[in-house]
Parts: sequence; structure tokens; C-alpha cells
Amino acid sequence: MTGDKDAFVNIEKDKGSVSFGNNNSARVLGKGTVKLGSKNSLAENVLLVDNMKHNLLSVSQMCDQGHELIFNSKGCKIRKQGSRKLVATATRTPNNIYVLDEIESEKCHLGKEDESWLWHRRMGHIHFDNLVKIYKNQAVRNMPEVTKPANSVCEQCQHGKQTRVHFKTKEHSSTKPLELVHTDLCGPTKSKGLNGEKYFMLLIDDYTRMTWVCLLNRKSEAFGCFKTFKELVENETGSRIKCLRSDNGGEFTSDEFNKYCEEHGIKRQFSVARTPQQNGVAERKNRSVMEMARTMLNESKLNDKFWGHAVHTVVHILNRGLLRNKND
Repeated sequence: MTGDKDAFVNIEKDKGSVSFGNNNSARVLGKGTVKLGSKNSLAENVLLVDNMKHNLLSVSQMCDQGHELIFNSKGCKIRKQGSRKLVATATRTPNNIYVLDEIESEKCHLGKEDESWLWHRRMGHIHFDNLVKIYKNQAVRNMPEVTKPANSVCEQCQHGKQTRVHFKTKEHSSTKPLELVHTDLCGPTKSKGLNGEKYFMLLIDDYTRMTWVCLLNRKSEAFGCFKTFKELVENETGSRIKCLRSDNGGEFTSDEFNKYCEEHGIKRQFSVARTPQQNGVAERKNRSVMEMARTMLNESKLNDKFWGHAVHTVVHILNRGLLRNKND
């Protein structure tokens, strides 16, 4: 309610009275919509009260109109429900009253920390250190400045990215693309994908860490997936696959798979049984993909059957977001 008629964008005549905490009452002259400091921020159903000297904003009515109000010892933030976009802010005075701040711009933009969290979620909950590196290298067009928040602990990341202690192992490092390709099959998943998929297969180039993914209904489809991948990457790069590293899963040790690799001069490397650490590149990539996909599905509240789309999205993000120093 307010006593300032000029603050109204529109107003209709209304009658009645309001009572205050000291038992005094005042006449209601009208009801309408008032600007909250900027043209884009409005409060509806505001009462025009005769001779009222101060403006009062009802917390309950703001909540009913689709806003969220967050109070703390220093002030209050008003946001649109379900959005991190600020509508207005209020400062707490020494008299324990929250006074609405003047909003100078027509749009109240996100603060840097809020925007950093937005990009953290937008990029599949990627680590803030890597997010800052993406900004500094301008790997994503029109990306605003991103900083690492003082408290960068993300609840969704904690739920989706728990892991065991690191297992140290010495790994071969390649010197050019397709010299070594890592692969692994992940699944079966608890929920089938939109087209009945229960597995996904990752193929990772050791030198660039470029990753390709195939969604599979059965393990036996892995061989066909590899043949398609081989034709694609060799045609694109002009180089040939020299070595393929995998575990001892039946999908990789079948007679047709072995014969195909022998015919095309592809060396095979297999990890020891029950020692996935020896296929560490593929296993870590599997974990990264599953963690990010699970985290995005968890936050978006999407049905688990969309896991295939989430996996494709994650691989797309990682291929563009994980910047690797070739000297590492």
C-alpha cells in the first residue's frame, strides 16, 4: 500500500479502510499497479491509502504473484519464482526495517557470482576451474566473465560425482592423433533410453582426448559401432588408427573383432581382468560422462529415459570445454 498516487501505472477507484498496528485506520481511495523502481518490475493489487506517509510491500502478496523473497541479516532479494533473475533488492536499516532499493537500470542483471553458477549448470556442472579456463581462452562465443565463487560447493555435484580414491598407474602417452584409441562399454543402465538403448560406448583419442559416443541396445553392436567410427575418423583426419585399448569384455574379444583388427593392422591392448585402472582414460571418461549426465537429469527433474540425450550433450560439452595442453 502507498499514499503516492503518482507511483501508479494504472489505478481504479476502490473503497474501504485499513487498520495499522497502533489500531489507527485510514481510508482506501483506489487499487492498481505500481512500479518497483524500474519499468519491468511491477507490484499488482496495491492500495492507495489516504495520507499514508510510507510505502509498504506485502511479502505474502509478492509470493502469491510468483516471486521468491530471500531475507538475511543484511537485506532481502526478490526474484521471479524458478529463476535466478533479480527483480529488486532491499537493505535492512538499523531500525530493523527492510527498505526497497532504487533500481537504476530497466533490467536487473545477475551478479557475477549468480552468472557463474548459471554457466556452471549450463555447461553440465563442469568444474569451476575449467569453466574459468574456458572463459579465458574464449572457447565459447559470447560467454561472459566467469569467476570461481568463494563457496563453490554444488549440492547436485556432491550427489552425482562421488568417487573412490585415485588409483595411480603409468600410462602410455601418444604423440599424434589416432596413434592410440581408448574404448569402453558402459551399461546396462537401469532405465532404457527412448529407443530402447541400454548401453553406450565411448571411443577416445589419446592425443586430443576427442570423444565419440554410440548408444547401443546390445553389446554385440559394439563391433559395428567401431567399424563406423574407424571409417569416419580416418576419412576426416587422413590418419589411420594404430592401436586400440580396451578391457577383456566379450564385445571386444570376439573372433570377428580380432580378425577385423588384424586385417587393418590395428594393434590390440587389453587390461588385466578386474583391473579397470589399466584402461584408465576410458574408465575416467565413463565416470565423467555418467556424473555429468546424472547431475543434469537430477537437477532438471527429467525422466531417466532421457539419459541418452544427456550423454550426447555431455560429450558435446566435454569435446569443446576440456582444454588440454598438448605438452602435458
